[in-house]
Amino acid sequence: MEIKKMRFYDISKKEISSDDFVRVYADSYYIGNEKLCKRAPQSSTYTEQEIDRILCEGIKTPLDVVHILAWKLGKIKHKQSTDRFVYAKDWVGAESFKVYRYKKEFDIKTVSCHISDNIERLEAQAETDPQGVLNELKALGTDGIGTVYLVTLLYFISRGKYPIYDRFAKIAVDAIIGDKRPGEAIVYKDLPDKKSKAFDTLYDEYLLDYSRNLYSIFKDEYKENRDIDRALWVYGHCFSQNKGNG
Repeated sequence: MEIKKMRFYDISKKEISSDDFVRVYADSYYIGNEKLCKRAPQSSTYTEQEIDRILCEGIKTPLDVVHILAWKLGKIKHKQSTDRFVYAKDWVGAESFKVYRYKKEFDIKTVSCHISDNIERLEAQAETDPQGVLNELKALGTDGIGTVYLVTLLYFISRGKYPIYDRFAKIAVDAIIGDKRPGEAIVYKDLPDKKSKAFDTLYDEYLLDYSRNLYSIFKDEYKENRDIDRALWVYGHCFSQNKGNG
């Protein structure tokens, strides 16, 4: 069977190598570098270094979980976060677990402490039963953490064994698989709601396919090189989106 060639494009729609793709778009992820896509906010070097540290060393404290969620939820003021985390207005009390989602107090302490207190068991379970970890996190009943954020927590618990997931990374992967160029339309379908029956098979029915597509593009490097995540996130902002059904 013929192996499909993956094609990569710069912002001008010119074909480039895989290595150049990762380098160019990952560079654009950071504040101070050229912003290739106006819709993609840029991040501080300090914040990314801390996130990389947590991923590499593993979750050690409840505040590690707070930092993960603040980062993923967009609650960090990146321009001000040059040597410490500076939070958005509704998260200024983050390090004392007093934060808000949708103008309501958000119980971030329960999930943060649960993960930190049980991290060794969760790490071991994630090796063979990622869906079980997702189900356990869901069962904590914390409003304000939807499916994408539970998958993010699995990513950090597993130390990158299972890929991080969001709308823009998925759009980028689908664009590469479908040989689309920046500016073209990509159909995107949300992950199942955590309260739906479909959540019970989230890993097998959704995340496994996404992992296989990532592997087909980048092989195992996607598990080791976070610049791939950053490049995909920026690249995903370069496409228009059509909302799919389901």
